[in-house]
Amino acid sequence: MEDNDSNIRRWEDLDIDILVKIFQLLDIFELTSGISRVCSAWRMACCDPLLWKTLNLSMLRSNFIKIPLEPYVYVDERSDRTLTRLLKISLGLSRQSITTLIFHFNLYVSDEQLTYTAER
Repeated sequence: MEDNDSNIRRWEDLDIDILVKIFQLLDIFELTSGISRVCSAWRMACCDPLLWKTLNLSMLRSNFIKIPLEPYVYVDERSDRTLTRLLKISLGLSRQSITTLIFHFNLYVSDEQLTYTAER
């Protein structure tokens, strides 16, 4: 029996518009989890402006403790790193197409993180 690879379709051959439609169903964690590194077609789909009009971080909450001295809040390092990582990946993939940011009221965003976001 002859092995015929010409009939096999690969994921990277999927139309970009279809990939974008699929990626619209993902949340921010799934979208930034590394799917943009699968192949160049997936990277291109991940950078589509339709995915990045709104950066919704409302599901993120910080683990923090209010303290009496400056900076008046101690933020758990893991929550801080998670937010920084999500911001860096999201802002990189969005290519300046984010028009709306949504934060949870219980998410502590540092001045550095806000500055980084504003500059991007």
